[in-house]
Amino acid sequence: MHSSTERSPGRLRTPTPSQAATVALTALAPASWGTTYVVTTELLPPAHPMFAGLMRALPAGLLALALTRVLPRGDWWWKAALLGVLNIGGMPLLFLAAERLPGGVAATLGAAQPLLVAGLAVAVLHDRPTAWRLAWAVIGVVGVGLVVLGPAARLDTVGVLAGLGHTATMAGGVVLTKRWGRPAGVGPLTLAGWQLTVGGLLLLPLTFAFEGAPPGIDAGAVCGYLWLGSMGGLIAYTLWFRGIGRLPVGASAPLVLLSPLVATVIGIALGESLSLPQTLGFALALAALLAAQLNPPNLKRVSMTENSMTQNMTIAVLGATGMVGSRVITEASARGHRVLALSRKPESPASEDPNVTPIAVDANDAGAVREALAGSASTGARPADALVLAVRTFPVDQEFLVGATGTALDIAAELGIRVLVVGGAGALRSPDDPDLLIADNPAYVPAELRTVAAAGTAQLRTCQAHSGADWVYLSPPALLEPGARTGHYRRGTDTLLTAPDGRSWISAEDLAVAVVDHLETPGPDHHITITHHDEPHLPT
Repeated sequence: MHSSTERSPGRLRTPTPSQAATVALTALAPASWGTTYVVTTELLPPAHPMFAGLMRALPAGLLALALTRVLPRGDWWWKAALLGVLNIGGMPLLFLAAERLPGGVAATLGAAQPLLVAGLAVAVLHDRPTAWRLAWAVIGVVGVGLVVLGPAARLDTVGVLAGLGHTATMAGGVVLTKRWGRPAGVGPLTLAGWQLTVGGLLLLPLTFAFEGAPPGIDAGAVCGYLWLGSMGGLIAYTLWFRGIGRLPVGASAPLVLLSPLVATVIGIALGESLSLPQTLGFALALAALLAAQLNPPNLKRVSMTENSMTQNMTIAVLGATGMVGSRVITEASARGHRVLALSRKPESPASEDPNVTPIAVDANDAGAVREALAGSASTGARPADALVLAVRTFPVDQEFLVGATGTALDIAAELGIRVLVVGGAGALRSPDDPDLLIADNPAYVPAELRTVAAAGTAQLRTCQAHSGADWVYLSPPALLEPGARTGHYRRGTDTLLTAPDGRSWISAEDLAVAVVDHLETPGPDHHITITHHDEPHLPT
């Protein structure tokens, strides 16, 4: 039968309503930081940048600790400390830059943060920025420069170094916050409280050693400190860390462009006016901010036969050599789909299956994952239409699992790829108690397996927190083991399914059948489960 494959141009993929809401809430943080310049110059006592940073951080951090009553555990003590130094400890540099430089120069230095984030993301996240977002990051810096740099702008060396230092520390904080995420059960308010407290405690001795308190704090200064500590501190950083966790790093970082834009709007409200180049710069910066929230168009493959228009899927399987991944590859190939078998040490198909392309990929290497999913010239592989994430570690490594899942969702959102995550049964509800998760039910999960069940639950939470990707989380039944392919299974949603005899199990072969069935005929639910059934599964 004659067949051909054509490529048709895609369209810019706009954020979903949920993602748009996340972007809007996250944007409130840099918008509030845009008021720092006017508050510093109009309300705060001069020559006390460390004291201003202290008042912005420590009271807000202690308040958050009092509200949440959660302290770091394990390695999160040093992680929280490092993030606090990077995200909060550099505050005095911002105030110093605001004092020694015209607001325009300081704002332009801050606008370079997306470019620094892009560079650090390559080194830390192995996440190469798309040409689309990198180009708009450059345009954003140019736009801000046009708005705020004038012919009379002076370049004080100390001020420039302070501004660059603050920009660099914040960029490092963004990247590491994205890399580490949050511990299971810890919300953004708690994470913000840890870091604000660390930053405040760092600044406390330095402030009184080198500056001391201002000689006079009037009512205006009190209002300024209250604003910086509340809206510009605790509220802003809570929203910021929430957004970093939910948005791709290439989408969250450019939001800092709002800071100089808000400062410009405040200047206009105070009687300033914009020249034609400044108006053009404002438009460029705003366009860059908005464009970074879009995903660039990519070319979609449309396969045609003489009798019908069908899309032959290219299915990427990350974790290709595992029990589930290897069987998904076999099932998908048998149905005529092309398969990208992604694993750290790929195995060549025993039968040299022409439908299967093994590709060496480390799930921690975001750049390699993106290259494999987007299509690799070196391997001749086509871009993927869907991704099956079937990675597991023994012993369990929750941080790796959550990080790999977040990376896969970020890349899939950028490329417009559907994701099916083969997760754990621990994330399901107990059939006899819907309010009790399987992970917390000793009838199903003995004590020695609780860390495994908790990792699966954290993986689902990572999916639920991601607002940009098209994902579904498949929880297997209580028992998953190699067996026969029968094609018989029953599908449910977020509650563990059991047979009349109380068993909850399925063969890995039949789970693979369910995976490919769902990719071919997607359903409306984000969380699904299956179990063996004596009758064949009928697609709905």
